[in-house]
Amino acid sequence: MKHSVTMTLFLAFIISGCTDTNAINDNHSDQPIENTKMIEAEVSVQRSDTQQQQINKVEARNEQETIYGPPKKEENYNDMTKKEVLTKLLNTVDHFDTAMGKFELLRNGKKVQVEYQLSLTKMSGGFSKVTIDESSSKDPKVQYIYYKDGILWRTDEKKQSYDMIKYSVNNKSESITPEEAFSVDSEGNNVTTYRERPPIGLAQVSLFPYELASNYTRVYGDWEVEKQNEDVLGHNTIVLKGTLNNYASIKQGAKTFRFWVDKDTGILIKYELYDENSVVVNYMHSIELQVNVPIDTKEFEPKTAKLN
Repeated sequence: MKHSVTMTLFLAFIISGCTDTNAINDNHSDQPIENTKMIEAEVSVQRSDTQQQQINKVEARNEQETIYGPPKKEENYNDMTKKEVLTKLLNTVDHFDTAMGKFELLRNGKKVQVEYQLSLTKMSGGFSKVTIDESSSKDPKVQYIYYKDGILWRTDEKKQSYDMIKYSVNNKSESITPEEAFSVDSEGNNVTTYRERPPIGLAQVSLFPYELASNYTRVYGDWEVEKQNEDVLGHNTIVLKGTLNNYASIKQGAKTFRFWVDKDTGILIKYELYDENSVVVNYMHSIELQVNVPIDTKEFEPKTAKLN
């Protein structure tokens, strides 16, 4: 992993040629002293421009060392089976390298906005910003998560505080099939095995929707493919619709659901839960989603200097 390095550069340049103003005047006796000073000024400007060009090149090189640009993803327009789309939902970590975006989440009447950036492979790390709309407060609650080099930072701007935690994640653990992910214990309780994923906070609702896949699409008979191809924010999605089981229905106050799943990555771009009158009661709506775009890893550095 390469690190962003801030460097103070001391550059010295030797400009060849005569710098003796008397020699210039001897060779050009009709040239006034003012013109000589002008020539010196032009040389100085040229020297300054050359220095700045060199500085710009070094700064650009240092900037490139913090930016990772993976190969661009191609949209998938092939029809998918239930098992194929469920397998993608359970293994999104295998299907993209970088992502940045924003979405709004409605849960139990409370709106939350989530912004994020992350890199899973080269220069791995990420950050997420969670803004919670608290109607009882004039100012929304804002929380940040940063992770990089085995350290996770959580900051709370409202409390003006932060904490640091060591973490270890194997982003490239082996892929898992629905049969391997879902099982039942000896007492008849559902058991789910999840893939490891980076500590990106609420951004995982969209990027790594393993719990949602388990809770709503675990049983093939509870849902169906409504539409094979639908464009959402420039991504081709497969649309799933289904019925919530009794436990999820009581917990969420909903009867049915819809998922919009990005076909090439398995990222959940959008979901909606509906009550018995088909009114949306909970949702996650992506506002922006960019996959496999250049990411500046300097954004993974926490802004803790102004916090206690």
